[in-house]
Amino acid sequence: MLRQISHPDRIRLLLKLQAGEQTVNELGDMLEISPTRVSQHLGVLRAIALVETETQGQKRVYRLAQPDLATWLIDGIDFIAHRLSRATPVDIQQAKRLWSAEAVEPVA
Repeated sequence: MLRQISHPDRIRLLLKLQAGEQTVNELGDMLEISPTRVSQHLGVLRAIALVETETQGQKRVYRLAQPDLATWLIDGIDFIAHRLSRATPVDIQQAKRLWSAEAVEPVA
């Protein structure tokens, strides 16, 4: 899932959709990217159930399917990106050891 949302345009789309539902053209105008690219990115976000769509008359609107999850993921990416700029090789190795240990622990 992180790989799918890691593209800067997808993050920007999620941020815009936090304000409410939008059409492809509205999103494209706000972000200054083509409607074709917006549609492609929204397709990826729909595939991982972060965005949903609804037809309203002649237009199709997009909105966050899971607003809390989208916010959490965006905040997490920002947090990680900020920390990675200061991470040392020792920090990275320690994180790998911790994640490996958690991966083998049974979930209650």
